[in-house]
Parts: sequence; structure tokens; C-alpha cells
Amino acid sequence: MLSRVADALFWMSRYLERAEHVANAVDVTFQLALDLHGVLADPGEAEWDNLISLLRMPASEPPAGGAAAVAPWLLLARRNAGSVFSCVTGSRDNARSIRGSISPLMWRELNKLHWRLADPVLQTGVAESPHDFCEETRIGVLLFHGVCESTLTHDEGWHFIQLGRYLERAEKVLRILDSRSALLDLADPGDLPIATLRWSAVLRTCAASEAYRHQFISRVEPERVVEFLLVDPDFPHSVRFCLAQIAASLAEIAGRLPDRCDDDASRTVGRLLADLVYLDAGSLDGGRLHAFLADALARCGRVGALLQRHYALV
Repeated sequence: MLSRVADALFWMSRYLERAEHVANAVDVTFQLALDLHGVLADPGEAEWDNLISLLRMPASEPPAGGAAAVAPWLLLARRNAGSVFSCVTGSRDNARSIRGSISPLMWRELNKLHWRLADPVLQTGVAESPHDFCEETRIGVLLFHGVCESTLTHDEGWHFIQLGRYLERAEKVLRILDSRSALLDLADPGDLPIATLRWSAVLRTCAASEAYRHQFISRVEPERVVEFLLVDPDFPHSVRFCLAQIAASLAEIAGRLPDRCDDDASRTVGRLLADLVYLDAGSLDGGRLHAFLADALARCGRVGALLQRHYALV
């Protein structure tokens, strides 16, 4: 496969995953700020500041002023390269450059999503409530991936799509957990309802709320949330699941057996995956958890750099 095509498939998928994540995070933050209203002093500003820090946007400083100012910047601003609209546009631009390598239905769904999000009527309501815009983004991304699974041959190109999707997802879940890890040591029994709201928000941001409650019938417990999102082997948004998918796609692209690691990217993924398989998540307190998550993030970043070097993904 030409490196140009591999690059476009990888970033088409990665940008789309990033758009869905930002939309989830904005929607959840908006709802969390409403839930905490009247319980904490000025919860809205604090939660939106936390979100800006979490997303680490590569653009200029966002405006202050809570949801009315920050939500449009995160969702709509074209000058913000990390906004939902910019990411969907970037995904669409990559797809357009390789129309012959994706199915017509994939292009149609991605193009439809772009124009739905560009609708002035939909954009007008974002400052007051971003939910409808975020929901349109989520539905559009899910439709695209459903069409991709059903209409595209699962060949080398499909595996580059999986690499972009799951590498972006793993990094975002790790970053969310790292942003909340400090709360484990600061937990106050008297703040249990607030802690439950915040950790429930973590689950919703990772599209994990229903899956978590199916597995753990009891209340939301921070340690279980961390363990579930890190090491559950079957949940599609857990870091372990994402890395397993990355390892499998790397093996298919290289044309080797899954248990063979003949390149630096595969070795890096394999070591991190093994660490997660044998991890005792219950033994990690706030400080040790932060160190583990920071190391995992660094290794995911290394995987991205190695893929760029090996397959010319720029």
C-alpha cells in the first residue's frame, strides 16, 4: 500500500475518533456542571477549566466564561485545530484524497456528518446547550464505523483505519484517568456524592457507563472505574482492548503471526499490553497510578512516532 494512502486512512480514522471524544467530553462536562450547580461554588467554571486542561488543545487560549464561551470554541471554532468541527473536516479531507480506497457509503456518511455539523441552525444552539451538536457527532461517527465494518474489505487499508481509531482512543482514556487520578488520594468520605458524580462522568466520557453497571451492580467506585477502563479485556474502550486491537492490526499489516514482534512499534505495544494483562490495578494509589498512566501515555506516543517513521504517517 502507498504510504500516502496509509497516512490518509490512519488520520481519517484518528481525527474522527478525536471528534467523538471531544463531543462526549463537552456534553458530559455540560451535564456535570448542571448537576453540581448549587452544591459547589462556581462548579461550571472549574469543570470547564478541567476540561480545557484535559484536552490540551493545540490552538490559542480559549475564551473564559463557562459553557457559553468554551463549548463553541471546543465544538465549532475553525481556528482551533482540536475542535470537533475541525477534526471532522480533517477526517473528511483525508477521505476525499483517497476516495478510491474507501467505500462510497463511507464517504457518504462522513460527508453527511460534515454538512450536518455545518448547519447554522444546529450551531446556533451550541452556546446555550451543546447536547444536540454532540449527539449528532456521536451518531455520525458510529454510523461511519458501522458502514466501514460492513462495506470495506478487512485488508491492509482497514487495519490502518483500526490503528488510528484505537491508538487515539487508548491515549484519550489514559489521559482522562490521569486527570482524575489525584482525586483518589484526596477523597473525603463526606464528598462521596460529588466523587460519584465525577467518576460517573469519567465513565460517560469513555462511553462506558452502561457496560460498567452491567459488570458492577453496586455504586460507582473509583478503583473499579480505573480497573475497568484500564484492563477489561472485552470492553471496546478499555486501554487493554485498544492495545490488543493495535497489536493484531500491526501483525496483519506486517504479514506475521500475532505472537511475533519484529519491529519496535509491535514490541512497544506488546510490552505495554503485557503490563496491563498482569497489572494489579487495586495496588495503585494516586501517586503510583499517575506514574503508571504517564508511562503508558509516553509509550503510546512512542508507538505513534514509530508508526510515522516506519510507514511515513505524517
